[in-house]
Amino acid sequence: MRERAELLETLRRAADPRLVVLGGLPVEPTAVTLVSSSFDPLTLGHVGLVEAAALEGDLVLLVYAARTLPKEGDPVPPLLAEADRLEVVQRFCATRSGLAAALCSHGLLAEQAEAARGRFPGARLTLAMGSDKALQLFDPRWYEDRDAELLRLVASADIRFAVRAGDRGRVEATLSSPENVRFGSAFHEVRLEPSVAAISARQVRELARRGEPFEHLVPPEAMPAIRLALTGV
Repeated sequence: MRERAELLETLRRAADPRLVVLGGLPVEPTAVTLVSSSFDPLTLGHVGLVEAAALEGDLVLLVYAARTLPKEGDPVPPLLAEADRLEVVQRFCATRSGLAAALCSHGLLAEQAEAARGRFPGARLTLAMGSDKALQLFDPRWYEDRDAELLRLVASADIRFAVRAGDRGRVEATLSSPENVRFGSAFHEVRLEPSVAAISARQVRELARRGEPFEHLVPPEAMPAIRLALTGV
């Protein structure tokens, strides 16, 4: 755990995007999918996306960013400490083939794709995400030159997204708008059960802190860490 903390600090100081797979890989993959999140906590929404992504290639990386993006609105304390989140993700990946946990120095998905291209130069690259993150890709606030970054991204990676409740109209409008239509061919919808696609880490955090049932929304690997965070035992 100390080595992992030191690695995170090293990545936070990295000038260029860098991706590190925790535990290493037995062979180099030919197709890599990134599922990026803060994993606070890991939910069945993440699991559904990961399982759908696993059908696309031979390696799915659950990516945690050493430098996270700022959240809109008032900051809310995390439910799980960083070390606990990473422990849960690694435990989840350890029992399933084709999955691995990874750390990235940068938080923007375009930067994570750049880091993945450097780590796996010959592999086909896919980014899998919820529709909220897909919409965030088009937000010019995150870029010095949005169109240049998006063109670079879609030239080397496909985007798979699951539509979350209430997002379909926004997604369709965004992809079909004149300024975005040239990027649309790289975006493909992943069909998840609506009840799974609707699960968010925010929802789990709120239910857990209110003392309401949340166990049906997270995988078993997440439960010990959540219970410890809530009760101290």
